[in-house]
Order: sequence, then C-alpha cells, then structure tokens
Amino acid sequence: MRIYVSGSLAYDRIMNFEGRFSDHILPDKIHVLNVCFNVNGLQEKLGGTAGNIAYGLSQLGERPVLLACLGRDGGRYLDWLESHGIDASQVRQVEEEFTAGAFITTDKADNQITGFNPGAMNHSCRCEVEEIEPRTSLAIVAPGNLEDMTVLPSRFRRRGVPFIFDPGQSLNIWNGPELAKAMAGARVLISNDYELELIQRMTGLKLSQLLAKVEAVITTKGEEGSVLWRGPDRTDIPACPASQVLDPTGAGDAYRSGLLKAMAMGKDLAQACLWGAVLASYAVACYGTQEYQVDQAQFVQRLETLGGASDAA
Repeated sequence: MRIYVSGSLAYDRIMNFEGRFSDHILPDKIHVLNVCFNVNGLQEKLGGTAGNIAYGLSQLGERPVLLACLGRDGGRYLDWLESHGIDASQVRQVEEEFTAGAFITTDKADNQITGFNPGAMNHSCRCEVEEIEPRTSLAIVAPGNLEDMTVLPSRFRRRGVPFIFDPGQSLNIWNGPELAKAMAGARVLISNDYELELIQRMTGLKLSQLLAKVEAVITTKGEEGSVLWRGPDRTDIPACPASQVLDPTGAGDAYRSGLLKAMAMGKDLAQACLWGAVLASYAVACYGTQEYQVDQAQFVQRLETLGGASDAA
C-alpha cells in the first residue's frame, strides 16, 4: 500500500527569552511598539504537517510519498527525509522562495510571539494523480497550500483514491462552501474538538450532516483520547499513557501517522485510532516533532494494553 502525504514542510526556529515580554512592553506606547528581545540561543527543528506525518509513518516501517514544497534552503530537509526512507521524489523545490518557517520566541511565563513565513508553501506542489493506483493507495490532505488542499481532494475522488481530509490549522483561510466541497467523499474527516466546532460553524453543517458527506469523523481530544463517529455510532478511543509528557506539539500528526499505517494494513477504523493513540504517546515524550523513535516491541505492548491488535509491522 502506497501512502501519499500532502501538507507543509517547514523549519521551526525556537528561541527562549529569559525575561517576561510584559516587562518590556509599555501599554501606553503600544501604538508605537518598537522592542527587541535578546534570546538565549536558537534551535532549529524540522516540522510541517507533511513532514511530521511522513516521519511517523517511517517509524512504523512505511515509505510514504510526500506531496509538498521546499524552498531554496530545503536541501538539508531533503537529506533528512531520504535518510529516513521517505519518498521525496514528488517534493517540488521552489528556488525563488525560502522554505516555510516559524520563528517562535517564548518567555519565562510561557507566552509566545511567533512570526511565520509561508515561503514555498505559497506554491502548489503540482501533483498529478493519474498514475496513482487507487486499489493500493491511501492519501491524506493535511494543512498546507490552499490550492493543493482544494484541488487534491477532487482529483482523489475522480481517481477513486481513498483519502483523509484534515483541514486543521488552515481553517482560517477557508470559506464554508469550499470547505464542505473539499471534504466530500473522504474516508475520514479528522480534527481536534475545537476545530470540529469551527468546521460546523463555517459550513453550517451539524455532525450528522458532516457524516453524510464523509464515511467517518475522528475528533482528537488530547489527554482525553479521541472519538470516532460512523453514522450514528460513536466509539470512544482512550489516550495512550506516555512515558513522560514534555511537548504536545506534533502529537496530532503522529496520531494521523498511526491511523494511516493501520488503515493501510486493512484495520478497522476503531483499531486504526488505537494505533494513532499509541504513536502520539511517543511524540509527546520528547521535544520536537520528528525526534521520537519507536521501539517495535514497546509499541506492540502499548497497543495491546489499549486493546489493539498486536500484529504491528
């Protein structure tokens, strides 16, 4: 089974400010704000929805195909992808842009100031799907370039490729009718609980009406687990306890990786959600979204503890 992952590739530049932002911002001068924060070093992490999901799949023995864009500084990201067995042959390199990047500064009160440059993400990956074999393929449309998120679902539908639709952080750039059209025919609509509420408001569709457009709705709820809806049937999926909780960033993408892997193996969706929950437990246990490593025996043990099938690849 070939798994195609559409979404973003980005560099996350993470900085820490040893003070508090509020101590350096004068409320009566907010209209003429001009402030500099000296940071305590900088870390660069690889991120983006497509990169994170593909990485998780590689940890489960898959070689996913990436449908995304990098900029002229994307060489080291490509090297990382290829070193982890990820197929980057369909990644478009946009030489006139930098790779998408987030510049995140956190103060000692955990307040954050973030600047985000979409860069190459402003461009479509220009993927053609005519050569994709629908009977042996599975895809996910994750947050990234809006044109890709709009066009790829229609192409997958026309080609008969089963796909997951995951609008996530991109919801602020959609309008309701386009969003409803894009999700139509998806095997799964996946989001967190806040995003599901937003999807319903934007489209004007109740949950039952969303379920008339897609085969299933999966809603992740952090430490409370997740919920699978198929028609009127609800299945509550437990969260998998992590060895430690250091950083929840990327847990949702890891969940999607586990979900995709199990679906590609022909698992029932309820079982596939358990795979997602287990892989998410690895992501939260370390800093960075592509830093965790999966021990197969431990993965099987965690899966069996949740009641999942243990025939992990």
